[in-house]
Amino acid sequence: MDGDPAVVLAETGRLVDEADRLGQQAEALAQRPALLPTWSPTARAVAVYAGCAAVGALVMLVLVVANGIGVVDGFTLGALTCAGLPLISFVAGWLILGRWGRPALASTDPPRYAPLGFVVCVLLVPLAYCVTLLLFRVVR
Repeated sequence: MDGDPAVVLAETGRLVDEADRLGQQAEALAQRPALLPTWSPTARAVAVYAGCAAVGALVMLVLVVANGIGVVDGFTLGALTCAGLPLISFVAGWLILGRWGRPALASTDPPRYAPLGFVVCVLLVPLAYCVTLLLFRVVR
C-alpha cells in the first residue's frame, strides 16, 4: 500500500466502528419479534387472537350459508360455532404467537397470553354468529 500508515489506521478504525455499530443494530433488531415488532406483547396477542377469531367468524358465515342450503346440518353448525371454531381460532393464535411472536435471539418463549386469547376467541366467534342471526332476521 502506498498510503500513509496513520491514514490507513484511522480508516481501519472507522470501518471497525461502523461494523460494530451495524452489529449492534442487527442484534437490537433480532431482539424484536417478526410479527408486529413495535407493538407491546399484550397488544400483539390481542391483535393476533382477534384476527384468528375474525377468520373463524368468516368460516362460521360460510357454515351458516351452507346450513341455509342444506349442506351442513344444524347440530354441526351449532357445535362448530359454539366450540369448534373458537377453539381452532385460539389454537391458531397461540401457534402464530409462538412462531412469529418470538424474537430471533429469544432465550425464552414469548408471552402468549393464553387466558386472554381464549376469552377473546370464545367471545368473538359466537358473538359474530349472534350478530349474523340478527342481521339475517332484520334483512328478511
